[in-house]
Amino acid sequence: MKLFLNKSEFFDTEAGVDLSIPLRNGAENAMAWYAEPVDIQPVVQGDFIGDVNQGGPVNFKTIKLNPHGNGTHTECVGHISSEPFTINQCLKSFHFLGQVITVQPDTFENPKYDETDLIITKKHIEASVIPNFYGEILVMRTLPNEIDKKHRNYSNANPPYILPEAMTFINELGIKHLMVDMPSVDRESDDGVLQTHHMFWDYPENPQLDKTITEMVYVPNELQDGPYLFQIQIMSLEMDASPSKILAHRIQKG
Repeated sequence: MKLFLNKSEFFDTEAGVDLSIPLRNGAENAMAWYAEPVDIQPVVQGDFIGDVNQGGPVNFKTIKLNPHGNGTHTECVGHISSEPFTINQCLKSFHFLGQVITVQPDTFENPKYDETDLIITKKHIEASVIPNFYGEILVMRTLPNEIDKKHRNYSNANPPYILPEAMTFINELGIKHLMVDMPSVDRESDDGVLQTHHMFWDYPENPQLDKTITEMVYVPNELQDGPYLFQIQIMSLEMDASPSKILAHRIQKG
């Protein structure tokens, strides 16, 4: 179905591209932070088993997962706050204009940790965003964009991260919802500082309750950089993060 944004632009509600990574039972999922694999098991109570293929009358299963460590998830300022802010309280709108950009992280020999880091700088973002574009979502695809991002275990892998200078620029763009295909906007091991998280949410000085970060999306190569209408779907969880589904709808003329 066509829904018009204005007199000349519309999007097709049936043609959204899913940027989230499906979760399945076991370790064949995108994982991070040493989280246990997703575990989905039928409920067993006496003679009852919640699995039709094992003789049960219905499928009735329990799922165990960690939103931050298992696949695509959307988080609010409650991720770093002492106050009990929840994603269900903070995210009240679900459709936003935004854009997809692609960046090639630079290498940086980090003397503090004696490792080679992959960093995203202000110059990367400046060179990629659409000038003077109004939109509240920025989706960042990093290169190389291998399909194994859908199954990669990022624990102890030192994946790419965003420098503070780049986060300052993202805030200057007016971005409310930042989406990345990494497990974090900060360095995996940073002594618990989480500087760019704090900068994005302006915490603790002026907590931005209406802003979110979505991590471990996967942006398929066929989805070109440019403007889209995005939809964020979450569970109604009273905690700092929720597994999420992100849809990108191409904005069309007509």
